[in-house]
Amino acid sequence: MTQNQLGGLSPEAALRYMEETENLVIVNVAGRGSFDREHFDGAIDVPTEDIGDEESEKRLLELPSGRPVILYCRRGRLGAIWYQKLLGLRPDIPEVSYVAGVPLIDDFNDWARGL
Repeated sequence: MTQNQLGGLSPEAALRYMEETENLVIVNVAGRGSFDREHFDGAIDVPTEDIGDEESEKRLLELPSGRPVILYCRRGRLGAIWYQKLLGLRPDIPEVSYVAGVPLIDDFNDWARGL
Protein backbone atom coordinates (compact mmCIF):
# COMPACT_ATOMS: atom_id res chain seq x y z
CA MET A 1 0.00 0.00 0.00
CA THR A 2 1.27 3.43 -0.88
CA GLN A 3 0.82 5.96 1.87
CA ASN A 4 -0.10 9.54 1.00
CA GLN A 5 1.90 11.66 3.43
CA LEU A 6 0.17 15.04 3.39
CA GLY A 7 2.32 16.59 6.12
CA GLY A 8 1.19 19.73 7.88
CA LEU A 9 -1.94 21.46 6.67
CA SER A 10 -2.77 25.05 7.58
CA PRO A 11 -5.78 25.27 9.89
CA GLU A 12 -7.95 26.42 6.97
CA ALA A 13 -6.73 23.65 4.64
CA ALA A 14 -7.16 21.10 7.44
CA LEU A 15 -10.75 22.24 7.97
CA ARG A 16 -11.53 21.77 4.27
CA TYR A 17 -9.80 18.38 4.31
CA MET A 18 -11.75 17.28 7.37
CA GLU A 19 -15.06 18.33 5.80
CA GLU A 20 -14.29 16.52 2.52
CA THR A 21 -12.64 13.29 3.68
CA GLU A 22 -14.78 10.24 4.31
CA ASN A 23 -14.01 7.89 7.22
CA LEU A 24 -11.44 10.31 8.60
CA VAL A 25 -9.97 9.50 12.01
CA ILE A 26 -9.24 12.68 13.99
CA VAL A 27 -6.67 12.24 16.78
CA ASN A 28 -5.81 14.69 19.55
CA VAL A 29 -2.16 14.34 20.61
CA ALA A 30 -2.11 17.11 23.23
CA GLY A 31 -2.70 16.59 26.93
CA ARG A 32 -5.97 15.61 28.55
CA GLY A 33 -6.62 19.13 29.77
CA SER A 34 -6.61 20.45 26.23
CA PHE A 35 -8.97 17.70 25.08
CA ASP A 36 -11.26 18.25 28.06
CA ARG A 37 -11.50 21.97 27.33
CA GLU A 38 -12.19 21.66 23.62
CA HIS A 39 -11.92 18.98 20.95
CA PHE A 40 -13.22 18.00 17.56
CA ASP A 41 -16.48 16.06 17.72
CA GLY A 42 -15.66 12.36 17.40
CA ALA A 43 -11.92 12.80 17.97
CA ILE A 44 -9.86 10.08 19.60
CA ASP A 45 -7.83 11.28 22.58
CA VAL A 46 -4.21 10.13 22.75
CA PRO A 47 -2.93 12.50 25.47
CA THR A 48 0.77 12.12 24.65
CA GLU A 49 1.85 14.74 27.19
CA ASP A 50 0.22 12.78 30.00
CA ILE A 51 0.80 9.13 29.10
CA GLY A 52 4.29 9.16 27.57
CA ASP A 53 5.70 7.77 24.34
CA GLU A 54 5.25 4.06 24.97
CA GLU A 55 1.55 4.25 25.84
CA SER A 56 0.95 6.83 23.09
CA GLU A 57 2.50 4.53 20.49
CA LYS A 58 0.38 1.64 21.80
CA ARG A 59 -2.77 3.71 21.32
CA LEU A 60 -1.74 4.80 17.83
CA LEU A 61 -1.28 1.14 16.94
CA GLU A 62 -4.93 0.63 17.92
CA LEU A 63 -6.26 3.18 15.41
CA PRO A 64 -8.46 1.69 12.69
CA SER A 65 -6.58 0.35 9.69
CA GLY A 66 -7.21 1.57 6.16
CA ARG A 67 -8.67 4.95 7.14
CA PRO A 68 -7.08 8.40 6.72
CA VAL A 69 -5.82 10.07 9.91
CA ILE A 70 -5.30 13.70 10.87
CA LEU A 71 -3.52 14.62 14.10
CA TYR A 72 -3.91 17.84 16.01
CA CYS A 73 -2.86 19.58 19.21
CA ARG A 74 -3.09 23.13 20.54
CA ARG A 75 -0.55 24.76 18.22
CA GLY A 76 0.72 22.07 15.81
CA ARG A 77 4.07 21.29 17.45
CA LEU A 78 3.05 17.93 18.93
CA GLY A 79 1.07 17.15 15.80
CA ALA A 80 4.26 17.43 13.73
CA ILE A 81 6.21 15.18 16.12
CA TRP A 82 3.54 12.49 16.29
CA TYR A 83 2.93 12.71 12.55
CA GLN A 84 6.49 11.50 11.97
CA LYS A 85 6.09 8.74 14.54
CA LEU A 86 2.75 7.61 13.09
CA LEU A 87 4.25 7.31 9.61
CA GLY A 88 6.76 4.79 10.94
CA LEU A 89 4.28 2.94 13.13
CA ARG A 90 1.37 2.61 10.71
CA PRO A 91 2.21 2.13 7.03
CA ASP A 92 -1.31 0.64 6.69
CA ILE A 93 -2.91 4.07 7.10
CA PRO A 94 -3.55 5.32 3.56
CA GLU A 95 -3.31 9.06 4.25
CA VAL A 96 -1.72 10.90 7.17
CA SER A 97 -1.66 14.61 7.99
CA TYR A 98 -1.68 17.02 10.90
CA VAL A 99 -2.99 20.50 11.62
CA ALA A 100 0.00 22.87 11.46
CA GLY A 101 -1.24 25.62 13.73
CA VAL A 102 -4.20 26.35 15.95
CA PRO A 103 -7.01 24.02 14.85
CA LEU A 104 -10.40 25.48 13.88
CA ILE A 105 -12.31 23.26 16.29
CA ASP A 106 -15.44 25.41 16.62
CA ASP A 107 -15.73 25.83 12.85
CA PHE A 108 -15.51 22.07 12.28
CA ASN A 109 -17.91 21.22 15.10
CA ASP A 110 -20.46 23.73 13.78
CA TRP A 111 -20.14 22.14 10.31
CA ALA A 112 -20.39 18.60 11.74
CA ARG A 113 -23.52 19.57 13.67
CA GLY A 114 -25.07 21.18 10.58
CA LEU A 115 -25.01 24.69 12.03
